Amino acid sequence: MALQLMELRQLRYFVEVATERHFGRAAARLCVSQPALSQQIQLLERELGVELFDHQQRQRQRRVVLTEAGTVFLAAAEGILRESRAAVEAVRRIGAQAKTVELGYYQLLRPDRLAGIVERFRTHFPEVHFHLHELPTFRAVQEALVAGRLDLGLTMQPLLHPELAARPFGQGGLAVALPSAHPLAALPEVPLEALGHEKWVEISRPLHPVYDDIEQMCQRAGFSRRGAIAQEVSSLELLSNLVRLGIGIAFVPSFFDLSQVPGVVARPLRVAGAGVVLTQCVAYRAGQAGPLLQALVGLV
Repeated sequence: MALQLMELRQLRYFVEVATERHFGRAAARLCVSQPALSQQIQLLERELGVELFDHQQRQRQRRVVLTEAGTVFLAAAEGILRESRAAVEAVRRIGAQAKTVELGYYQLLRPDRLAGIVERFRTHFPEVHFHLHELPTFRAVQEALVAGRLDLGLTMQPLLHPELAARPFGQGGLAVALPSAHPLAALPEVPLEALGHEKWVEISRPLHPVYDDIEQMCQRAGFSRRGAIAQEVSSLELLSNLVRLGIGIAFVPSFFDLSQVPGVVARPLRVAGAGVVLTQCVAYRAGQAGPLLQALVGLV
């Protein structure tokens, strides 16, 4: 049976174990299970035909010790990994020169989430310029993608256009946006049953990702918002301002950031049973994402 070519992944695993001198710590740093890590080391040793670690020392004394062959192979493996990283960075620099990625996101996306994604992009692709566009709703982000004004969009599911594809990157539930003087604003979390007699401000149904899901959740709690929605709006900015004015309260995704809106607080919603789940995703035009965009989506 022909020997398989060793994988760079196996070299990374071996170097990590050799550096940490501990399979558990190495597995944690590599974000893999310890049995999977041990299996890959065994496959590497089988392919090379030598022991890289002293197995008797590990079994008897719980020590991870390199054999003489392992010590020689460690230097070679580290060199191969350095060269592979250098090659990847060189190719990325050449391929990314003078490239701009138009990245859209919806209002009230948490700044730390946006900053974390952009930082990861810039770390891996420092030659790429990322041009940010803030849009009022998740739907506006998807429409800008379809129109070709954006390359990538941080939005929410569901996808409203068949031309789009997406990869999820986060989930959350619902919070309640309240005027800071509202009696319920003093609670650490708001029971859904306490909201049955409130007036509401809501994103209009055609623009809302989970409008019907919220109504069904309220009905299970014993009330309906039909007839109690004082105002429907088209943007989160207007919604939060109307909440501040006391026109009504509102449901908002728990991952929205309302800390910069004066006079408004967001409190977690306590729901008995199943609540509403909202999924954030990075979206792009299906079939039109080149290697750079595919790499960026993978980073998210």
